[in-house]
Amino acid sequence: MYRYCVLIVAVVVALCSEATAETGFAGRPITTNAFAETGYTLHRDEFAIGIGPIEYGISENVQLSTNLLLWMFQIYNADLKVAFTKSEKRAFAGGFAAYSLSLKDEDTDAEGDYLALVPYLAGSWQLSQNTLMHAYGRYAYLKAEESDDVDDPEPNELSSGTGVYLGLEHSRSNRTKFLIDFGYDATFKGVRAGGAALFGWSTFRLKLGLSYFAAGEDGFFFPIVGLMWRFKA
Repeated sequence: MYRYCVLIVAVVVALCSEATAETGFAGRPITTNAFAETGYTLHRDEFAIGIGPIEYGISENVQLSTNLLLWMFQIYNADLKVAFTKSEKRAFAGGFAAYSLSLKDEDTDAEGDYLALVPYLAGSWQLSQNTLMHAYGRYAYLKAEESDDVDDPEPNELSSGTGVYLGLEHSRSNRTKFLIDFGYDATFKGVRAGGAALFGWSTFRLKLGLSYFAAGEDGFFFPIVGLMWRFKA
């Protein structure tokens, strides 16, 4: 499995270095780092469509997104993001996400169905010509539905509650980026870290990486895999 993953990365790097297509990232900042939000939104009438995630730029500073793959598992979700300021060197945005989820109590094993309401802020600043720093903070309010109450939620690899994150984005070229995110989740009392390589052609994006979530005695590795097409309507 390890050799297979290395082979995939090697092939992708080779393709990126030899590609003659239109420059991938020029004038199109990323909206998500390794796994945390950045301060940027899509451009007006721009789509980003992946295997599940769909984003649309309603205006130059307003973006609406959802993950259709999660809807198949009855995890209903939506995210509205607004950029208050956006330039090549810095960006600042706020957003509001809502999604459903099921949680399990570590002490009683009681399960509960919740609606998560998540306001958040995200900022991006240029540190050098090729490097950006990202900061992301979110507050997760868990509203219980008609189910047993869960006072001490049990973490899993997909858990994400109230937290703060810092990230770095380094552009090796206009077709290759390296991304790192690190932060603390106060709801699940855990540290999350991850890194990924992002490759971009004229429309196609490929993200490959790995994240780790350490919460108490529990630890979860989770692959970061993203295939997305970004284009203007």
